[in-house]
Amino acid sequence: METKLDRFKVYNFRSIEESDWIEASDNSCLVGTNEAGKTNLLIALWKLNPVNNEPIIPLDDFPRHLYSNYKADNHSEDVFIAADFLLKEKFQEEIARELKCDTEQIKRVLVERRYDGKYYIKFPYSKVESYETETVRELFESFESHLYGSETFLKESTDLQDSIKAFLKSKIEKFPKDLFSKTHTLELNESIKSFIQENFGKKKNLPEIFELSLIKKLQKMIDAFDGKPIQSTSEINQKVLKEIPKFVYYSDYGNLDSEIYLPRVIEDFGRDDLSESARAKARTLDVLFKYVKLSPTEIYELGNESNTIVEKVNQYNQVVSTEEKELTEDEIREWADKKRERGILLRSAATQLTQKFKKWWLQGDYIFDFQADGRHFRINVSDSLRPEPIELEGRSRGLQWFFSFFLVFLVETKEGHSNTILLLDEPGLSLHPIAQYDLAKFFRKLSEDNQLIYTSHSPFLVDMENLGNVKAVFVDTKTGRTKVSSNLRYNEEDAEKSIFPVHAALGLTVSDTLLLGCLPILVEGPSDQIYLSLIKRHLIGKGELKNTKEIVFIPTGGVRGMGPVTKLVSSRDDSLPYVLLDSDSVGKDYQKQLTKGRYRDEKDKVLGVADFLGDKDYEIEDLIPVTSLIPIIDRQYRSDQYFEDYYKKDEPIVDQIEAWATKNNIELGKGWKVEIARIAQNRFDKVMENASKEMEDNWKKLFDKLTTEK
Repeated sequence: METKLDRFKVYNFRSIEESDWIEASDNSCLVGTNEAGKTNLLIALWKLNPVNNEPIIPLDDFPRHLYSNYKADNHSEDVFIAADFLLKEKFQEEIARELKCDTEQIKRVLVERRYDGKYYIKFPYSKVESYETETVRELFESFESHLYGSETFLKESTDLQDSIKAFLKSKIEKFPKDLFSKTHTLELNESIKSFIQENFGKKKNLPEIFELSLIKKLQKMIDAFDGKPIQSTSEINQKVLKEIPKFVYYSDYGNLDSEIYLPRVIEDFGRDDLSESARAKARTLDVLFKYVKLSPTEIYELGNESNTIVEKVNQYNQVVSTEEKELTEDEIREWADKKRERGILLRSAATQLTQKFKKWWLQGDYIFDFQADGRHFRINVSDSLRPEPIELEGRSRGLQWFFSFFLVFLVETKEGHSNTILLLDEPGLSLHPIAQYDLAKFFRKLSEDNQLIYTSHSPFLVDMENLGNVKAVFVDTKTGRTKVSSNLRYNEEDAEKSIFPVHAALGLTVSDTLLLGCLPILVEGPSDQIYLSLIKRHLIGKGELKNTKEIVFIPTGGVRGMGPVTKLVSSRDDSLPYVLLDSDSVGKDYQKQLTKGRYRDEKDKVLGVADFLGDKDYEIEDLIPVTSLIPIIDRQYRSDQYFEDYYKKDEPIVDQIEAWATKNNIELGKGWKVEIARIAQNRFDKVMENASKEMEDNWKKLFDKLTTEK
């Protein structure tokens, strides 16, 4: 796993006074109205570590209404962006050795940047609440491998060898099922020390192996439980800065024109006082010329005529006469060769670009052509329907945007920055809705290799299969602060307009089921959709689900939304869609209403979670391995009492979580179920590896029922 962005926060940057912490996944979408602060969130994050060395400009970036105090109050030392990164495992191990701490303490690093460009690097998360049991198991397995292969151990008597093996085996067998607490670790450490004291007598080598390879590492874990501070070094800080991803930001400002006036480009490249929009354009031009492997100066010089103008000036540097100087035949031949080489380079670059572009753009088969004369560089485009070359500017704005973004991504991510995060501001705004659909699918594929965060207010760019990573951005009317929420329901007045694209996307998803012959399944909310999509993905991966129709889970915003959506997705022959409800009291009551009303002739299509798990108030969460959900709960909500210790086996988990939270004065917050589901979605492999055969059998029964044609 590469180092990844986990979350970020913006302070006093343009219109943003202080944002919430914003969690980032592989593919995150920020939806919201204009002026909500979406663009400023991305720009602040971009300037944390920009690929193109985008400058911090306080006059533009510091809040305008506070700028009069910028110099007087020394705001150049203010932090404007903070971000947590999850470091890749090899790097964790490297710096843990140098800082003499446990890897768990430095797996997450906080990187902050000030207005003067300086960085703060910290490891503030040194207090570890718990370790996964698997981590301690791997520690013991590594120790056993080292011990049993050592000459010291092999020289000991068989009785002592057997005693050591039996002791270690007994300890492993008593490991807690999921999480190792501080108490577990202290007890384990003390029992090992007692065993050494009671069995090794005056021996030196065996105790030394236990001390260095086991006890010392357990002590690091104990230090981590105590939150022992981690003091970084300037050398480590530099390593961290090299390790964290670079950011590639793109907006409409950078779109290329079809005809590029070279003298102006050369002039702009030498200036440091360009406006933000001019810098964006210059940056795209820069990547364009890097791609064709010719600088604008080279193209300009190679385009001059063979005659050279010689100027004579007086003592005041004024031109008094000019004359044309004929080049020699050798000079003409050399000039012609250079122009021929330029032509070959341009054609070659255009051909390569055409081939690579085909893999990205699904709306047509385009051919690009680069041409240059002395003062102008031109981009022409043709396709199978219109074979005659047309200037890029004569094509759709959607194609111009995609072509320009494609170039920036292609060049900036290959310049030694393979680990990059893409920040796209209102991407594809000028694309046709169908092209926006394709763009959303493309983003899903793109995020397999690069983390992606994009803003949008278009329902066509809200990926309903990625609903757990969609967040609403809005302005709190009481505080004026930009807020970010994972709660996508209409229950926060300020957020209503911001989350409209999500609900519009829901309507489009419903339309898809009608137009494309998908199989719609109605569920209560986004968390239900996320969990069922995970199960579907798992079953497909194991070859257990081979339904020919695409299964679409449609969240209806609770049982009250079931009725209207049911009417929308009913098939042309009035066949009703399946409904899957939680088996809590509300779900059971609504299940009865449906079977006595609209579904009285198709009662088999109204299902409750309890139909597959037993006669209790089970909810969708009870279909997910509890051993996967418990660690997520304990890490998300810190408490002196672990939920692991509170949980009662085979009882509905949602009620237990809420009771545990109440008992420990924990505020779960609105939409907490969606937040937990989103975390589970981003830990898909880890979640599914804990699925028992019994649970997989229940999943198969459920999906067999849902996909049965009536």
